[in-house]
Amino acid sequence: MNIRQRGDRFQVRVTVAGQTATRTFTSKAEATRWARHQQVAMERGEYEPPRPAVTLAEAIDRYEREVLPSKRGAAQERYTLKAWRASALGRCSLATIKAADVAQARDKRLQEVSSGSVRRYLDTLSAVFEVAARDWEIVTANPVRAIRKPPNGRPRERRLLPGELERIIAASESPDFPAIVTLAAETAMRRSEILGLEWRYVDLRKRLVTLPLTKNGDSRTVPLTRKAVEVLSTLPRRIDGRVFDKNGTSLSGAFQRAVLRARRSYERERSEAGATAAEIGQDGYLCDLRLHDLRHERVSALVEGGFSLIEVAAISGHKTMQCLKRYSHVRPTHLVAKLDVMGSR
Repeated sequence: MNIRQRGDRFQVRVTVAGQTATRTFTSKAEATRWARHQQVAMERGEYEPPRPAVTLAEAIDRYEREVLPSKRGAAQERYTLKAWRASALGRCSLATIKAADVAQARDKRLQEVSSGSVRRYLDTLSAVFEVAARDWEIVTANPVRAIRKPPNGRPRERRLLPGELERIIAASESPDFPAIVTLAAETAMRRSEILGLEWRYVDLRKRLVTLPLTKNGDSRTVPLTRKAVEVLSTLPRRIDGRVFDKNGTSLSGAFQRAVLRARRSYERERSEAGATAAEIGQDGYLCDLRLHDLRHERVSALVEGGFSLIEVAAISGHKTMQCLKRYSHVRPTHLVAKLDVMGSR
């Protein structure tokens, strides 16, 4: 039995009667326990040569070929898998990755992105390990299950300010951008739902759009406002039957660029009107806006407009009231106005 330390890992080699077994561990105690177990098995003739080592990167490649094509949200998951493949763990054998290794990767990632993003990052890795253990029998356990996941981040409370949406649309440079953004603000549909729209599911006469398969795995029928119908009515009919020809990544990028251009234009206007740089920098106008905030805005506006939570959930597609609560943020000024109405009765 021979144990050698290489960096922060311990490589162990056991040889008995011409048979050799090797493995790498993150601690010397684990390496020693494994070596003694293998030595006893070899001496009793019970040793089974290990299967060829499969690295995390190789497991991810197989997962992308065999599992990912049938999953919803494959594009986003592929992006996350790319990050895992390029990480330090990507080169490690799947069987040697321990909970402590995943926890270390979690903590490093928390320094770069939000806790919610890290949770999704870990969920993707967990899915690979689950398939590797259950279907491929490459590993026996999923180390992601053994670690603590970061808590969900605070829900975003960003509401649109008067004129922001109009300025963003005006600053766009894509011909279909105004229609997509307007639909997002009018319907509370997700980005993937809007980009996946097909004309065969759009009924402008009844003012309804049917989504046959949503993120939650259910179908949903979304009522259209008159403005949404107006926007859809002006769009050309594509040969392939799709309403839009755009992917989610390019749309989100176009939205951020439009927000930036709109903000710069707004800053110039304020500066020409005599506002100081400090005043402009503190007002928050056209700052910290994401495409997904349009869904938040519509859901919140529906609640403020008197729709019941059940009615709002039917429109937005939220399965639980808890999820819906994270999306709806009623303005305190709206509550004050309602109190005044009650007081006048």
